[in-house]
Amino acid sequence: MPTRRSFLGALAATACASATSRSTPTNPGPPADPGDDAPLDPITSNEDFYRIFVSPTVPDEAAVAAWELTLATEDGDEEVLTPAAVEAIGGEEQERTLSCIGGSSSSTVGNALWTATRLDTLLDAVGLTPDARLKWVRFTAFDRYTTCVPRSDLDAGLALAWRMNGVALPVSHGAPFRALVPGRYGMKNPKWIQRIDFIEELEAGFWESRGWSQDAEYQVASWFVAPNAGAEVTPDGAWLKGIAFAGEAGISRVDLSDDGGLSWFEAEITYPGGPGVWTLWRVKWVPPAPGSYTLLVRATAADGRVQADLEPYDGDLDGLEALDPRGVTAT
Repeated sequence: MPTRRSFLGALAATACASATSRSTPTNPGPPADPGDDAPLDPITSNEDFYRIFVSPTVPDEAAVAAWELTLATEDGDEEVLTPAAVEAIGGEEQERTLSCIGGSSSSTVGNALWTATRLDTLLDAVGLTPDARLKWVRFTAFDRYTTCVPRSDLDAGLALAWRMNGVALPVSHGAPFRALVPGRYGMKNPKWIQRIDFIEELEAGFWESRGWSQDAEYQVASWFVAPNAGAEVTPDGAWLKGIAFAGEAGISRVDLSDDGGLSWFEAEITYPGGPGVWTLWRVKWVPPAPGSYTLLVRATAADGRVQADLEPYDGDLDGLEALDPRGVTAT
Protein backbone atom coordinates (compact mmCIF):
# COMPACT_ATOMS: atom_id res chain seq x y z
CA MET A 1 0.00 0.00 0.00
CA PRO A 2 1.64 3.31 -1.04
CA THR A 3 2.03 5.90 1.69
CA ARG A 4 1.13 9.57 1.30
CA ARG A 5 4.86 10.30 1.22
CA SER A 6 5.46 7.87 -1.66
CA PHE A 7 2.41 9.18 -3.52
CA LEU A 8 3.61 12.76 -3.25
CA GLY A 9 7.09 11.68 -4.23
CA ALA A 10 5.69 10.14 -7.41
CA LEU A 11 3.90 13.40 -8.20
CA ALA A 12 7.14 15.29 -7.62
CA ALA A 13 9.01 12.99 -9.98
CA THR A 14 6.37 13.69 -12.63
CA ALA A 15 6.57 17.44 -12.07
CA CYS A 16 10.34 17.52 -12.31
CA ALA A 17 10.85 14.83 -14.96
CA SER A 18 13.27 15.81 -17.70
CA ALA A 19 12.50 15.01 -21.31
CA THR A 20 16.15 14.32 -22.01
CA SER A 21 17.41 10.73 -22.17
CA ARG A 22 19.62 11.26 -19.15
CA SER A 23 19.40 13.26 -15.97
CA THR A 24 20.57 16.85 -16.08
CA PRO A 25 22.00 17.62 -12.63
CA THR A 26 22.73 21.13 -11.52
CA ASN A 27 26.30 20.17 -10.50
CA PRO A 28 27.15 23.68 -9.23
CA GLY A 29 30.73 22.84 -8.28
CA PRO A 30 33.66 20.47 -8.57
CA PRO A 31 33.29 16.68 -8.27
CA ALA A 32 32.05 15.51 -4.89
CA ASP A 33 35.43 14.52 -3.48
CA PRO A 34 35.07 14.11 0.31
CA GLY A 35 38.55 15.57 0.78
CA ASP A 36 38.00 18.59 -1.45
CA ASP A 37 37.52 21.85 0.46
CA ALA A 38 36.97 24.05 -2.63
CA PRO A 39 33.77 26.11 -2.38
CA LEU A 40 31.05 25.36 -4.89
CA ASP A 41 30.77 27.54 -7.98
CA PRO A 42 27.89 30.02 -7.53
CA ILE A 43 26.95 30.07 -11.24
CA THR A 44 25.44 27.02 -12.92
CA SER A 45 26.54 26.48 -16.50
CA ASN A 46 23.90 26.50 -19.22
CA GLU A 47 24.69 22.84 -19.89
CA ASP A 48 24.10 21.81 -16.27
CA PHE A 49 21.13 24.06 -15.49
CA TYR A 50 18.08 21.87 -14.91
CA ARG A 51 15.44 21.54 -17.64
CA ILE A 52 11.76 20.65 -17.32
CA PHE A 53 9.59 19.73 -20.32
CA VAL A 54 5.82 19.16 -20.21
CA SER A 55 5.56 18.38 -23.93
CA PRO A 56 7.83 16.92 -26.61
CA THR A 57 6.86 19.88 -28.79
CA VAL A 58 9.63 22.46 -28.48
CA PRO A 59 10.58 25.20 -30.95
CA ASP A 60 13.23 24.62 -33.59
CA GLU A 61 15.59 27.26 -34.99
CA ALA A 62 13.13 28.24 -37.72
CA ALA A 63 10.38 28.84 -35.15
CA VAL A 64 12.67 30.98 -33.01
CA ALA A 65 13.78 33.00 -36.05
CA ALA A 66 10.15 33.80 -36.89
CA TRP A 67 9.08 34.45 -33.27
CA GLU A 68 6.53 37.08 -32.31
CA LEU A 69 5.61 38.08 -28.77
CA THR A 70 2.05 39.29 -28.26
CA LEU A 71 1.15 41.58 -25.36
CA ALA A 72 -2.61 41.80 -24.97
CA THR A 73 -5.37 42.85 -22.61
CA GLU A 74 -8.83 41.42 -22.11
CA ASP A 75 -10.15 44.75 -23.39
CA GLY A 76 -8.75 44.07 -26.86
CA ASP A 77 -5.58 46.16 -26.81
CA GLU A 78 -2.66 44.31 -28.39
CA GLU A 79 0.96 44.82 -29.36
CA VAL A 80 3.16 42.38 -31.27
CA LEU A 81 6.95 42.50 -30.89
CA THR A 82 9.86 40.63 -32.41
CA PRO A 83 12.77 39.47 -30.24
CA ALA A 84 14.94 42.16 -31.86
CA ALA A 85 12.43 44.82 -30.83
CA VAL A 86 12.44 43.63 -27.22
CA GLU A 87 16.24 43.56 -27.08
CA ALA A 88 16.34 47.07 -28.57
CA ILE A 89 14.25 48.31 -25.65
CA GLY A 90 17.08 47.06 -23.47
CA GLY A 91 17.58 44.91 -20.42
CA GLU A 92 19.68 44.48 -17.31
CA GLU A 93 21.80 41.59 -16.12
CA GLN A 94 20.55 39.98 -12.94
CA GLU A 95 21.61 36.95 -10.94
CA ARG A 96 18.66 34.74 -10.10
CA THR A 97 18.04 31.22 -8.87
CA LEU A 98 15.28 28.97 -10.19
CA SER A 99 14.05 25.83 -8.44
CA CYS A 100 11.46 23.22 -9.38
CA ILE A 101 8.45 23.08 -7.05
CA GLY A 102 8.63 19.28 -7.20
CA GLY A 103 12.36 19.08 -6.67
CA SER A 104 13.82 17.07 -3.82
CA SER A 105 17.56 17.35 -4.55
CA SER A 106 20.20 19.76 -5.84
CA SER A 107 19.60 18.46 -9.38
CA THR A 108 16.51 20.65 -9.82
CA VAL A 109 17.83 24.02 -8.74
CA GLY A 110 20.21 26.32 -10.61
CA ASN A 111 21.61 29.84 -10.50
CA ALA A 112 22.50 31.94 -13.54
CA LEU A 113 23.23 35.45 -14.78
CA TRP A 114 20.29 36.50 -16.93
CA THR A 115 19.85 39.51 -19.16
CA ALA A 116 16.19 40.43 -18.97
CA THR A 117 13.73 43.21 -19.78
CA ARG A 118 11.23 44.09 -17.08
CA LEU A 119 7.65 43.64 -18.20
CA ASP A 120 6.60 47.05 -16.87
CA THR A 121 9.40 48.62 -18.92
CA LEU A 122 8.18 46.75 -21.99
CA LEU A 123 4.61 47.95 -21.46
CA ASP A 124 5.78 51.55 -21.10
CA ALA A 125 7.90 51.29 -24.25
CA VAL A 126 4.97 50.16 -26.41
CA GLY A 127 2.40 52.39 -24.70
CA LEU A 128 0.21 49.57 -23.43
CA THR A 129 -1.60 50.39 -20.17
CA PRO A 130 -3.86 47.56 -18.98
CA ASP A 131 -6.94 48.64 -17.02
CA ALA A 132 -6.50 48.43 -13.24
CA ARG A 133 -9.20 45.78 -12.94
CA LEU A 134 -7.04 43.33 -14.93
CA LYS A 135 -5.19 41.89 -11.93
CA TRP A 136 -3.68 38.74 -13.46
CA VAL A 137 -0.90 38.12 -15.95
CA ARG A 138 -1.29 34.96 -18.03
CA PHE A 139 1.67 33.45 -19.86
CA THR A 140 1.11 31.22 -22.88
CA ALA A 141 4.10 29.28 -24.19
CA PHE A 142 4.96 27.56 -27.46
CA ASP A 143 4.27 24.12 -25.93
CA ARG A 144 0.77 25.34 -24.85
CA TYR A 145 1.92 25.65 -21.24
CA THR A 146 0.02 28.33 -19.33
CA THR A 147 0.27 29.85 -15.89
CA CYS A 148 -0.93 33.03 -14.16
CA VAL A 149 0.78 35.34 -11.70
CA PRO A 150 -0.58 38.42 -9.91
CA ARG A 151 -0.12 41.70 -11.74
CA SER A 152 1.59 42.98 -8.59
CA ASP A 153 4.58 40.82 -9.55
CA LEU A 154 5.46 43.53 -12.08
CA ASP A 155 6.38 45.79 -9.15
CA ALA A 156 8.58 43.00 -7.76
CA GLY A 157 10.57 42.90 -11.00
CA LEU A 158 8.85 40.36 -13.28
CA ALA A 159 11.00 40.23 -16.41
CA LEU A 160 11.56 38.42 -19.69
CA ALA A 161 15.03 36.89 -20.02
CA TRP A 162 16.75 36.64 -23.42
CA ARG A 163 20.38 35.99 -22.47
CA MET A 164 21.82 33.44 -20.02
CA ASN A 165 25.34 33.50 -18.63
CA GLY A 166 26.54 35.92 -21.30
CA VAL A 167 25.14 34.19 -24.39
CA ALA A 168 21.80 34.17 -26.19
CA LEU A 169 19.24 32.19 -24.21
CA PRO A 170 19.52 28.56 -25.38
CA VAL A 171 16.41 27.02 -26.91
CA SER A 172 16.47 24.30 -24.23
CA HIS A 173 16.11 27.04 -21.61
CA GLY A 174 13.31 28.92 -23.33
CA ALA A 175 14.62 30.98 -26.26
CA PRO A 176 13.77 33.53 -27.25
CA PHE A 177 11.97 34.48 -23.99
CA ARG A 178 11.46 32.93 -20.58
CA ALA A 179 9.88 34.57 -17.56
CA LEU A 180 11.74 35.50 -14.40
CA VAL A 181 9.20 35.93 -11.61
CA PRO A 182 10.74 36.87 -8.25
CA GLY A 183 9.79 34.70 -5.31
CA ARG A 184 7.98 31.95 -7.22
CA TYR A 185 9.00 28.42 -8.15
CA GLY A 186 10.08 27.47 -11.65
CA MET A 187 6.53 26.51 -12.68
CA LYS A 188 5.77 30.27 -12.64
CA ASN A 189 8.83 31.05 -14.81
CA PRO A 190 7.79 29.47 -18.12
CA LYS A 191 9.95 29.07 -21.21
CA TRP A 192 9.18 29.91 -24.87
CA ILE A 193 6.72 32.68 -24.09
CA GLN A 194 4.61 33.67 -27.10
CA ARG A 195 1.79 35.58 -25.46
CA ILE A 196 1.23 37.63 -22.30
CA ASP A 197 -2.37 38.56 -21.47
CA PHE A 198 -3.71 40.81 -18.74
CA ILE A 199 -6.94 39.26 -17.49
CA GLU A 200 -9.54 39.99 -14.80
CA GLU A 201 -10.18 36.51 -13.40
CA LEU A 202 -7.59 33.96 -12.34
CA GLU A 203 -7.29 30.91 -14.58
CA ALA A 204 -5.75 27.60 -13.52
CA GLY A 205 -2.60 26.83 -15.48
CA PHE A 206 -0.99 23.55 -16.52
CA TRP A 207 0.35 22.48 -13.11
CA GLU A 208 -2.24 24.33 -11.05
CA SER A 209 -5.04 22.35 -12.71
CA ARG A 210 -3.20 19.20 -11.57
CA GLY A 211 -3.22 20.21 -7.92
CA TRP A 212 -0.02 22.23 -7.58
CA SER A 213 0.04 25.53 -5.73
CA GLN A 214 -1.29 28.67 -7.40
CA ASP A 215 0.94 30.92 -5.28
CA ALA A 216 4.02 28.68 -5.73
CA GLU A 217 6.04 30.85 -3.34
CA TYR A 218 9.43 29.48 -2.36
CA GLN A 219 9.71 27.48 0.85
CA VAL A 220 12.90 27.44 2.93
CA ALA A 221 14.96 24.57 1.51
CA SER A 222 18.47 23.14 1.53
CA TRP A 223 20.28 20.34 -0.27
CA PHE A 224 23.53 18.38 -0.23
CA VAL A 225 25.87 18.48 -3.22
CA ALA A 226 28.76 16.62 -1.56
CA PRO A 227 29.64 14.02 -0.52
CA ASN A 228 27.84 11.60 -2.81
CA ALA A 229 25.17 9.39 -1.29
CA GLY A 230 26.75 6.22 0.08
CA ALA A 231 30.22 7.76 0.23
CA GLU A 232 32.82 6.29 2.56
CA VAL A 233 34.28 8.80 4.98
CA THR A 234 37.69 8.20 6.54
CA PRO A 235 38.50 9.07 10.17
CA ASP A 236 40.02 12.31 8.82
CA GLY A 237 36.54 13.45 7.87
CA ALA A 238 34.83 14.86 4.78
CA TRP A 239 33.74 18.21 3.46
CA LEU A 240 29.98 18.54 3.42
CA LYS A 241 28.83 21.07 0.83
CA GLY A 242 25.56 22.22 -0.58
CA ILE A 243 22.88 24.79 -1.35
CA ALA A 244 20.21 26.65 0.61
CA PHE A 245 17.47 28.83 -0.85
CA ALA A 246 14.43 30.73 0.39
CA GLY A 247 13.46 32.90 -2.58
CA GLU A 248 13.47 36.64 -1.96
CA ALA A 249 14.00 36.19 1.79
CA GLY A 250 17.59 35.00 1.49
CA ILE A 251 19.38 32.68 3.93
CA SER A 252 20.92 33.65 7.28
CA ARG A 253 22.17 30.28 8.57
CA VAL A 254 22.70 26.64 7.62
CA ASP A 255 23.02 23.84 10.19
CA LEU A 256 23.78 20.13 9.93
CA SER A 257 23.14 17.09 12.09
CA ASP A 258 24.68 13.61 12.24
CA ASP A 259 22.42 12.24 15.00
CA GLY A 260 18.94 12.46 13.53
CA GLY A 261 18.39 16.09 14.46
CA LEU A 262 19.08 15.78 18.20
CA SER A 263 21.95 18.26 17.87
CA TRP A 264 23.08 20.64 15.14
CA PHE A 265 26.35 22.30 14.09
CA GLU A 266 26.66 25.40 11.95
CA ALA A 267 28.08 25.44 8.42
CA GLU A 268 30.26 28.12 6.87
CA ILE A 269 28.54 30.29 4.26
CA THR A 270 30.85 30.39 1.23
CA TYR A 271 28.48 32.39 -0.99
CA PRO A 272 25.78 34.45 0.72
CA GLY A 273 23.68 34.96 -2.39
CA GLY A 274 20.90 37.20 -1.15
CA PRO A 275 17.33 37.93 -2.20
CA GLY A 276 16.42 35.68 -5.12
CA VAL A 277 19.83 34.00 -5.15
CA TRP A 278 20.91 30.75 -3.52
CA THR A 279 23.35 30.48 -0.62
CA LEU A 280 26.25 28.01 -0.77
CA TRP A 281 27.70 26.38 2.34
CA ARG A 282 30.33 23.90 3.53
CA VAL A 283 31.59 22.35 6.75
CA LYS A 284 34.28 19.81 7.60
CA TRP A 285 32.67 16.82 9.31
CA VAL A 286 34.71 14.30 11.30
CA PRO A 287 32.69 11.20 12.20
CA PRO A 288 32.60 10.54 15.94
CA ALA A 289 32.96 6.77 15.37
CA PRO A 290 32.86 4.21 12.56
CA GLY A 291 29.39 3.28 11.33
CA SER A 292 26.49 4.38 9.16
CA TYR A 293 25.22 7.95 9.39
CA THR A 294 22.33 9.86 7.91
CA LEU A 295 23.40 13.48 7.65
CA LEU A 296 20.74 16.21 7.64
CA VAL A 297 20.90 19.83 6.52
CA ARG A 298 18.55 22.58 7.69
CA ALA A 299 18.35 26.21 6.53
CA THR A 300 17.13 29.33 8.29
CA ALA A 301 15.81 32.22 6.18
CA ALA A 302 16.79 35.81 6.85
CA ASP A 303 13.17 36.51 7.84
CA GLY A 304 13.45 33.98 10.69
CA ARG A 305 11.68 30.99 9.12
CA VAL A 306 13.39 27.67 9.85
CA GLN A 307 13.14 24.81 7.38
CA ALA A 308 10.62 22.32 8.75
CA ASP A 309 11.08 18.56 8.65
CA LEU A 310 7.68 17.92 7.12
CA GLU A 311 6.64 15.44 4.49
CA PRO A 312 7.81 16.74 1.11
CA TYR A 313 4.78 18.92 0.30
CA ASP A 314 2.76 18.67 3.51
CA GLY A 315 -0.21 17.53 1.40
CA ASP A 316 -0.44 20.90 -0.36
CA LEU A 317 1.94 20.39 -3.32
CA ASP A 318 3.43 23.77 -2.50
CA GLY A 319 7.16 23.03 -2.56
CA LEU A 320 9.84 21.10 -0.72
CA GLU A 321 9.84 21.34 3.07
CA ALA A 322 11.48 18.07 4.14
CA LEU A 323 15.12 17.95 5.19
CA ASP A 324 17.51 16.45 2.64
CA PRO A 325 19.08 13.27 4.09
CA ARG A 326 22.50 12.05 2.93
CA GLY A 327 23.59 8.55 3.95
CA VAL A 328 27.32 7.91 4.36
CA THR A 329 29.54 5.29 5.98
CA ALA A 330 32.37 6.19 8.33
CA THR A 331 35.25 3.71 8.12
